[in-house]
Amino acid sequence: MLKSPPARTRRDRPATLTDVAREAGVSRWIAGAILNGGASNSRCAPETAAEIRAAAAKLDYRPNLAARLLSGKRSHTYGLLVASAGDPLVAFLMQELQVQLARVDCQAIVGNTFEGWDRLEAGFGGRVEEFTRRGVDGVFCAVHRWWPGDRQALVERFPTTVFYEDPEIAGARFVAADRRACGRIAVEHLAARGRRRIGFALMTLSRASHRERLAGHAEALATAGLAAAAPPVFDASRFGEAFPVHNPATRLWDYPAEIIDHCIDELVCDGRADAIVAHDDFFAAVLLKRLRARGIRVPDDVAVVGYLNHYLADWVDPPLTTIDLDQAAAAKAMVEMAERLVEKGEDAAASSPPSILIPPRLIVREST
Repeated sequence: MLKSPPARTRRDRPATLTDVAREAGVSRWIAGAILNGGASNSRCAPETAAEIRAAAAKLDYRPNLAARLLSGKRSHTYGLLVASAGDPLVAFLMQELQVQLARVDCQAIVGNTFEGWDRLEAGFGGRVEEFTRRGVDGVFCAVHRWWPGDRQALVERFPTTVFYEDPEIAGARFVAADRRACGRIAVEHLAARGRRRIGFALMTLSRASHRERLAGHAEALATAGLAAAAPPVFDASRFGEAFPVHNPATRLWDYPAEIIDHCIDELVCDGRADAIVAHDDFFAAVLLKRLRARGIRVPDDVAVVGYLNHYLADWVDPPLTTIDLDQAAAAKAMVEMAERLVEKGEDAAASSPPSILIPPRLIVREST
């Protein structure tokens, strides 16, 4: 007599909804209502719902994304791609995105793409695969454009992706700070305070967003009649491949004093600058420290403006005048854009702008 083949075990295949229902002692329909967001799940007793979720966890059950999409159901979950959750350049944005998502009864799964310097591309792709497995409705991508990652593949996988900053992909939707306006308002403020030789210190001129700030800086200088008196723009990347320098021992970014001193030499000592617009608040903080060490007073001799409005701007001495990118407004715009895409699809894509620029705000403190 032929023997029946042995029953397949969980090691042979992923757990199904039927497996979970059998484990919890309920019907497949009830298990699906609880685990896949069915409208009738409120009819299930809380104790039964807890047993179903426990069974799903025990069996490592993963909802079938294809089935959910075919049934027209949403997960009310978004993926949030960042290089690192500790990145100060996007930390405020992450916080505000989750606040805005909660207001529309959604949540975010944070995907850190950094898995080591030798796995930058793999980390990005791995998080996208995880979002696919989790059945997210869309993705917010705040990974800096200079970090690796197949953004085209991301958009193809999730057409509801919204980027923070322009990914330079045809048809991609994004929200960004108005970089040109950032350059303008800093110069306008300094000129109104009587500054006449306003310098600009950047980490690099190789990125479009930085060149946009420089263009706004130049426009405001010309409008104020100060273009001819402007000292040269300082480009820190001339002194090395990367600035700031990553310290693997501390996992922090260092701003070598010798490069900051080059900046002071070029802009203040040789260029006679009476004001400097710094790349960001961190660059500005080190600049304040080195100016003081060299006997140059802030703001008496040189005014300094930062960029980002990080917490540290209130704590340096003197407190730092800086440009706030209004990431709360950016997060609100990103969530609204994504929700329109998820709810209305192609209709939303055709009727709403593909990009939104967020006006910056100047936060005036004692450094100017």
